[in-house]
Amino acid sequence: MDAALSRPDLNDAAGRRPFFGTFLAIYATALAVVLFDLADGVLFVGDVDDQMRELQIRYLMSPAGRWFDLTLPSISMPEAYVSPWSRLIDMPYVAIATVLRPFMSLDHALGLAFHIWPPVMLALFCLTVAFIVRRLIGSIPLSPTSWVLTLMLMTVLMAVAVFEFVPGRIDHHNAQLVSMMLMMAGFVRWDRVGGALVGAAGALSIVIGLECLPLVVVAYGLLVLSHVAGVRGSRIMVVAAGAGMSVVAVFAALAFIGPVGALSTQCDAFSAPYLFLIIGISGSLACAAWALPECASAIGRLLWLGLPGLVVLGLAAWLFPRCLNGPYDMIDPVSRALWFSRIWQEKSFLYLYENGQYFVVALLALCVASAFLAVPFVLAQIRLGKIGVAIAFAMALTALLLTFAVTRNIRFPIALMPPFLPPAIAYYIGSSRSRRGLGIAAGCAVVSAVALEGLRFILPSPAHSFDAVDYMTASDCSGQDFGALGAVPAGRIAIPQRMALPVLLARPEGFSVGSVPFHRASPGMRRMFDAFTSLDPSIRRAALAPFDYVAVCRFPLPVDPKQAPLYAALAGGDGWPGLEKVPNPKPSDFQLFRIDHAKLQ
Repeated sequence: MDAALSRPDLNDAAGRRPFFGTFLAIYATALAVVLFDLADGVLFVGDVDDQMRELQIRYLMSPAGRWFDLTLPSISMPEAYVSPWSRLIDMPYVAIATVLRPFMSLDHALGLAFHIWPPVMLALFCLTVAFIVRRLIGSIPLSPTSWVLTLMLMTVLMAVAVFEFVPGRIDHHNAQLVSMMLMMAGFVRWDRVGGALVGAAGALSIVIGLECLPLVVVAYGLLVLSHVAGVRGSRIMVVAAGAGMSVVAVFAALAFIGPVGALSTQCDAFSAPYLFLIIGISGSLACAAWALPECASAIGRLLWLGLPGLVVLGLAAWLFPRCLNGPYDMIDPVSRALWFSRIWQEKSFLYLYENGQYFVVALLALCVASAFLAVPFVLAQIRLGKIGVAIAFAMALTALLLTFAVTRNIRFPIALMPPFLPPAIAYYIGSSRSRRGLGIAAGCAVVSAVALEGLRFILPSPAHSFDAVDYMTASDCSGQDFGALGAVPAGRIAIPQRMALPVLLARPEGFSVGSVPFHRASPGMRRMFDAFTSLDPSIRRAALAPFDYVAVCRFPLPVDPKQAPLYAALAGGDGWPGLEKVPNPKPSDFQLFRIDHAKLQ
């Protein structure tokens, strides 16, 4: 055992690092990162998800909005779109806007809410990070200056995660980051309260969305294995985690989806299948761990803990067979080929090289290097019996490995891995024995980072030839005047999916659009692809039959009419038989056309 890790006079070293000072150093650095992102007025990670969340919140606060009803009538495919997104994320924005509503208009109240809550969540995130880092560093000595500098370095390395908390970033990924950090805090704590925190945070992450489900499964599986192996304190952790997860899942079901939603089968959102799995598996594990005597053998623990879980999994597969196809089963082949398969976040890390996104590659390289540098410290913690630290590190490592397969996960390792750097640095400084592992760890870190960066010189950078579908995806008509909508009666608009949300957020009351770029809108996207890209007039007429208007944004590049005849004509400023252009009150690239279905070609 390293002397620096066992000296009695250093056991209270973490307590001599004031928690508020640790939090303040992290939060102040994070706010500086936020200000850096706000400097140019464009959010680094802002995307169409923020617009969709705003639309959902605005409709909830309208007279027609209902808490348990996630239907958005303004998205008509022609059937109304039903959102899979949780009311848990809507709740704080609605609460803040409701408090402010007596003093200002709804638009101003919501605008303030969208700017107030993300920095508050950032404070919660930084509080959790501060707790984790102080717990991890424990009795390892580090000077106050070195302590602050390592905290600042850690926070800068988490920049892409911190960008998720910039004012106006109202997507659910920031809440997912908070829930994952709370899970890590529970493992680092490794007691009854820590177990309850692990279970509650894991359940909340599933209530928010399914992106973190692999991390929850890996962490929970390692917790169970630690109990099978007889690790001290694991029994209390399993019981508390199971109880916390079950209680929070039931409460969340009642509070955010209601009885009808809790009994429905939605494979892409928190509903009956996930409620069944959460209560069945976590509940059975907690009961088995509580009932088993301390003297039970490892085989006995494995059987008592494993068999009920396997039964629950089998029942879930039998009760909800549709969900065996995954959360994106509803995407039709046309939408999958022309939309989903082109989303860069759904591809492996090799796509970053193909598209020259070397900044993201650099972040990934730093994350891999950080993981190697943290390994000796984590191994030292395992030798001390601190298995919770190893499970927390396994969560970060799982997130990193998932990022290589699907790059949309990159925000999670960039958030979860850096908290291991300050204690790792302190470990190298405070222990002579640790320097033997430092050479190997540093060598692996350098090699991995150089290898990832070096791939850019090996992998070819193909010259992409963009087509009409790419143009439809890229053009959102931002900053353009939509005044033409005020000159016509309300109705349904057939529109490329990238333009849909800007139009909806600017539209007069009563208009609806035919699709949005989200997986549940696959039927609407299929109609729009048929309308804009089909060479068959009968297919085009059938796709546009439920709609009153067609809208596109004038595009500066020529579009091949053989790929998308209708889109090519309208985006180029030309007309089309059966479409009557509505004049714009101001110069604008936004083009609106009435449909004369009798003359439509």
